Amino acid sequence: MQIDKTRTTVFTGPGSLEVREIELPALTPSQVLVKTQACGLCTWEQRFYKGTEPESYPFRGGHEVSGVVVEVGSEAVCEASASDRVSLAIKTRCGSCYYCRRGMDNFCANDDGGHLPDQPWGPGGLSDYVIVEGYQVYKASPERSFTELALAEPVACVIRSVCVPPLAFGDTVVVQGVGVMGLLHVLLLKHQGLQVIVAEPDEERRRQALSSGADLVCDPLNGDLKEAVGEITADRGVNAVFFTAGGERAIQQALPLLDKGAWLCLYGSVHPNEPVEVDPNFIHYNELVVTGTFSHTKSSFRRAVAMLSQGQLDTAPFISEQVPFPDVTRGFERAISSDTYRVVMTFDEA
Repeated sequence: MQIDKTRTTVFTGPGSLEVREIELPALTPSQVLVKTQACGLCTWEQRFYKGTEPESYPFRGGHEVSGVVVEVGSEAVCEASASDRVSLAIKTRCGSCYYCRRGMDNFCANDDGGHLPDQPWGPGGLSDYVIVEGYQVYKASPERSFTELALAEPVACVIRSVCVPPLAFGDTVVVQGVGVMGLLHVLLLKHQGLQVIVAEPDEERRRQALSSGADLVCDPLNGDLKEAVGEITADRGVNAVFFTAGGERAIQQALPLLDKGAWLCLYGSVHPNEPVEVDPNFIHYNELVVTGTFSHTKSSFRRAVAMLSQGQLDTAPFISEQVPFPDVTRGFERAISSDTYRVVMTFDEA
């Protein structure tokens, strides 16, 4: 099938989106052409839409992508074939730079931000068709919906997060914030046999966290979180706190919740960026570990697609709405609303 054009979404400024028809370059031997079927509207792209992301416009957004393989280059390293259902890890992994060779491919030094020749930078998943490298294509089960498979990317990021601290069955953890990323933390932490406490000020989201398996939910603004942790842990504290949202106030609140030798895992970013006051002696004398996780690796993405394909993880409850492409402005208006989790753009069937 000869595909030489696609519609693509360009962020031209805060609150300003354009759907343009652009030329697709010829497929190189290492590349794969994919017909997009679903694209989640991540908080990263939401920040571009709201104008709170400091990076430059114009920008081609969309990186939570699932679709159908149209054509595979003659030398592409790819387990998928034409007509296969796939999830896409649209991030450069050169395999040769210092970080890739250390197994830190999420920091690939040659990641160019997803450029197409003569087009704005960005992953470009909010398009009818995308061209990706073979290693960015992950074959998925035909039994899973495209909307569920579009969330392989956030699942892969959360898998990295929950695997960082050396937790054991029966340990107790806190998840701060239960938007879609927090809820994915709850699901995956329960998979590990952990007791999960959720800190979330929104009542409806606390209810959703309980439905997703949380053992206890607390409103951190009402001051009951530290007391609840103390009751559950005999005043020792939890083995880890996973920060997904809540700003510097939540991070400040997390440290006193930690048991000796515990971990504070900063999964979420803070916008606007604000400093956090930390007592270094508290960290020193309690042997605490404060760390962060950023993006996914090829390993965590493989595990995410496997879990979704095998039905071990159900992302359907976190998909609040499906909006048909190209109505991207409506999609983002719904995505930034406080009453949604993940909004997914859907595309015509291949």
